[in-house]
Amino acid sequence: MLKLQIGHIKKAWKHPSAESLLVEEIDVGEAKCRQVVSGLAKFCSPEQLTNRLVVLVTNMKPSKLRDITSEGMVLCASNEDHTVVEPLIAPEGAKVGECISFAGHDGKPEDVLNPKKKQFEKIAVNLFTDDKGVATFKGIPFMTSAGPCTSSIPRATVK
Repeated sequence: MLKLQIGHIKKAWKHPSAESLLVEEIDVGEAKCRQVVSGLAKFCSPEQLTNRLVVLVTNMKPSKLRDITSEGMVLCASNEDHTVVEPLIAPEGAKVGECISFAGHDGKPEDVLNPKKKQFEKIAVNLFTDDKGVATFKGIPFMTSAGPCTSSIPRATVK
C-alpha cells in the first residue's frame, strides 16, 4: 500500500510558524522537488538533514501543516520513550527515486492513501528496526538496490 522511495534532501529550514517543525525540499527523481514538513526540529538541525538520503512515503495525500503544504513523510526510527528520533538511513549507493521493496510483497502501492481509512496507521504498527537496526515491515527488511535501510537505533518503532 505504501509507496516508499529514496529521497535526497536538497535543503532544510525551520518552519516559520512552528518551533517543532522543519521544512525540507526533497528530490525523489520527479520533475520538481517535493516540499515536506516534518516534526524533527527537536532531534535534527536543518544542517544535519541537508544532503542526506532518506526514505520518503510518497503516496500520502498532500496536506497543510501550519499553512505549509507537505507532499510526503520522512520515515524515522524512534526509541521507546521518543527521546531519540532519526530519519532512516538509506545505504550508500541507493538511487534517488528508487522504490523500497520487501521480499515476498510484490503488490502495487495505492496511488494516493486515503487519510480517512487510516491506511498508514494500520501499516505503521508493523514497522520497526531489528536488533541490528535494520528497518523492517513485519520483520522483512526495507531493501534498495544497494542493500537495506537502517537506523542507529535497534528495536525502534518506525513512522
